[in-house]
Amino acid sequence: MSITVSDQTIFMTPEEQRSAAVYITALDGDASDFQTTRGQKLPPEINTVIAKVLRAIKEDLPISISTLPREITTTTAASMLGITRPTLMKHVRNGRIPSHMVGSHHRLLSRDVLTFREELKAEKRQAVFALMDLENGLEQQG
Repeated sequence: MSITVSDQTIFMTPEEQRSAAVYITALDGDASDFQTTRGQKLPPEINTVIAKVLRAIKEDLPISISTLPREITTTTAASMLGITRPTLMKHVRNGRIPSHMVGSHHRLLSRDVLTFREELKAEKRQAVFALMDLENGLEQQG
């Protein structure tokens, strides 16, 4: 198994992979006990990442960890959001996601795109629940 972090590939031996699997099994999927060498607890977001990486190692899944640039193009942002570029530009024009101009091109901050992605996910969840409520209401009427 190999783990790619940015452009550096780290290869794991089968023994290292088995050791990680035993460790994540012992944690029972809970990484909340990770601490610094000084005993400080890690932030929940980092614990979540570590738990996901260990679970992927245990399940022999490929792992790729990389950083996003601070600013991204509209094409990259649309891809991250799972929408078309014209749909993204509609959201930009409507003020739902901030952007700025670099020459004649729009650029977005990657953190704004990630925040907007979470907003879109929440909207989708709410729409599903509204549809379920509507369906339940129709069943009760009929």
